[in-house]
Amino acid sequence: MRKKVLSVLLCTAMTATMLAGCGNSADSGKQDTATDQGTVTSDEASSAAETSAPPENVVSGDADAEDAFVIWGWNDDIQKILDGPFKKDNPDAYSRIVFVNTGGSDYYQTKVDEILSDESNSLYPDLMGLEVDYVLKYVNSEYLLSANDLGISDGDVANMYQYTKDLSTDADGNQKAFFWQATPGSWQIRADLAKKYLGTTDADELQKKYFSSWDKIVKAAEKVNKAGKGKVKLLSGYTDIFRVFSNSRTTGWYDDNDVITVDENMNEYMKVAKQLFDGDLTYNTEQWTTDWESNKEGDGKNTNAAVAFTGCPWYTYWSLKDSWKENTILVPGPQQFYWGGTGLAATAGCADPELAASIIKYFACDKDSMVKINKLNSDFVNNTEAVKEIMKGKSTCEYVYGDQNFMEFYLPLADGIDASTSTAEDQTINSLWDTQVKEYVNGNVSEEDAIAAFKAAVHDTYDYLSAE
Repeated sequence: MRKKVLSVLLCTAMTATMLAGCGNSADSGKQDTATDQGTVTSDEASSAAETSAPPENVVSGDADAEDAFVIWGWNDDIQKILDGPFKKDNPDAYSRIVFVNTGGSDYYQTKVDEILSDESNSLYPDLMGLEVDYVLKYVNSEYLLSANDLGISDGDVANMYQYTKDLSTDADGNQKAFFWQATPGSWQIRADLAKKYLGTTDADELQKKYFSSWDKIVKAAEKVNKAGKGKVKLLSGYTDIFRVFSNSRTTGWYDDNDVITVDENMNEYMKVAKQLFDGDLTYNTEQWTTDWESNKEGDGKNTNAAVAFTGCPWYTYWSLKDSWKENTILVPGPQQFYWGGTGLAATAGCADPELAASIIKYFACDKDSMVKINKLNSDFVNNTEAVKEIMKGKSTCEYVYGDQNFMEFYLPLADGIDASTSTAEDQTINSLWDTQVKEYVNGNVSEEDAIAAFKAAVHDTYDYLSAE
């Protein structure tokens, strides 16, 4: 599924992204726009991104210094770790670092792609962040160094969750990216609204009664819509459930014969999305838009409010609003999925592979430093030994309601995640899929015609994929 490489890298990068890397597109704090952890499937968001001018890069450090080591990211996730525990533990290495923040994930790939072919540029990245939706585009290219090139051993990556290694490994078996986050999926429920409209704040009861199947979720949406009289709905928009389906597929967007396929999960997504739309059970917002964000903060009386959002560990502390602090109940929902995650990769023209390896190991391999990262930002770190160490105490997150244990909740959901259906083309194909689902949901085309149009659009974009 990963053999289409250079042609993908040469394609124009999609400008809008759904999450993100982890968690926000802004260069600090909460995001108000699209994030890097997943592809934005919104035509409106894409149009906005295309018509707005890219922000200037924010550069920290002296890029002209003789020993400068340049790291690129789309927000300050990486920088916070560098400025925090890494600086304390590695002051000499830290003094060399130049950090380039592109000011949002919408523009990240475009900016990176422009500079990767110019190693003479003082801001050419020695190390750069990559997120799940497009990591394979770079992994399956000649622009990155492999673990062998960096002196990173099998032992160094032994405690990573396997799915993150699969997402980081090229067609020849070379790991080229290294994720410090694991991102098991969950449903995140506002406790005060759950109490009022679903009758309980007990996580087990909510899961069993309302979130263990899609039929129950639709019925819960009907229940909330009726009781909330349109001012409160279970979900802000049907696109909130996209990641649950897309990141739990058993087949990819094309098979081993390069024939475009539609997994049964995606057919089910169309069905549930249509039910939610036809029943007026959501506000039909697009993820990462202003209306979608505002529904997290509504009071259900004067302003619209949504009871639940789908997410993962980074989503909780990056994407939820203050009204969710100590007010967020986590439940697994009807199926296991994952969403996003940020990794680091060293470029082929890296000025100091030894330093690159040292930073990668600090972020993504070393148990003790990864425990520190968790303490800094509540990340569910991508190291099973670090997770065990964290679990010796009570893992906390300021958003979680009651005595629910943040890390303990996610632990079983992280085991066995399968990302084998991912391809280098996913980000673009996901957007093409969303376009046709929207046509179907709005009643403009039949399901059959929507799927046919989707396959034709994928073929037009990637002519080596067949729409047979």
